[in-house]
Amino acid sequence: MASVALAADVIRIDEPTDNAQLSSNTEISFKYTVIGAQSAGITDAYYPNSLTVDFEWVQKGNESNVLRFNAASSLETASSPAGVSDKQYESTWKTPNCHFFTRYNPSDYTFSLLFTPVYPELTPNMTAPGPEQEAMSVPININVNNGTFPRC
Repeated sequence: MASVALAADVIRIDEPTDNAQLSSNTEISFKYTVIGAQSAGITDAYYPNSLTVDFEWVQKGNESNVLRFNAASSLETASSPAGVSDKQYESTWKTPNCHFFTRYNPSDYTFSLLFTPVYPELTPNMTAPGPEQEAMSVPININVNNGTFPRC
């Protein structure tokens, strides 16, 4: 399965993968890699201070109706010393319960996780060592578990 990363990006999302099947009310793992600039040959690495993850859903047929909430914030993004090797991280999060998906039915909405690198504010006399990495969107599929208590 392919992971999400772009050419000179320094963060790669390993899990969940694109279109992963996730169940409601279940703990899932966010697995991501901070890429070692030296080992990958990146000359202008600009590592973020942290990573945030938003749970996002969009109404089918009305792409302007985008909703989201923060699933995780301040996730660690420290690189290995001098960027000589990749460094892997993992964090967990519990998906919303069946009541949420009764309101936002998977047949009516598309869901994704939006991973956003957070960079320090630069003062007027500072220059970024390279470009900031853009947010990475990972589309997911939700299976609603209606067998949990309390029932939906």
